[in-house]
Amino acid sequence: MNKIDILLINTPFRKWLLDRATKKYYFEYFHELKEKTVLEIGCGSGGGTELILEYFSPQQIIATDLDPRLISLAKRNVKNKKVTFEKADATKLTYENEGFDAVFDYGVIHHIPLPEWKKCLNETYRVLKPGGKLFVWDLSIEFFNTVYGRIIKFFSVHPYSKMYRKQEFVNYLNSIGFKIIKRAEGPRYFVVIAKK
Repeated sequence: MNKIDILLINTPFRKWLLDRATKKYYFEYFHELKEKTVLEIGCGSGGGTELILEYFSPQQIIATDLDPRLISLAKRNVKNKKVTFEKADATKLTYENEGFDAVFDYGVIHHIPLPEWKKCLNETYRVLKPGGKLFVWDLSIEFFNTVYGRIIKFFSVHPYSKMYRKQEFVNYLNSIGFKIIKRAEGPRYFVVIAKK
């Protein structure tokens, strides 16, 4: 990520957007993760971590990011004994099989180029318990073809030529054993909730 990418993930607008999407698309699952163990991949500055704490009330969150600058920022922003921040590669997770009740992606998988984004999904499947859920709020290449997306594309760094399409993403989830239980689209993002 470049400095502009880091700036963009720390805007009040992004925090508002994440909060709004979480309440709109995930509300029916809030009670399911109370006192459970969850993993967040690509925690960035901790905005998603705060929402998971507030709405899902898990017993423990392992919040990860590949960028140590963002881990440091998240640690400053979120001080809660239920959260452990760790540097981790979402395509090569070191956690045990079937150790988490849920995995959250608040806008990180679109940063991972093909074929690595498929490895990331394989890893989320591996670390989820049977019946565990994957919560995805993310962008696809289609977003970057919109007017707003083209503006973002001009300033930020993403693997545009190796980014997934929405349907390709969903098809791959199905092919590795996930069952899509909810799919929705907002003006700038798409949402998928899948069950192992």
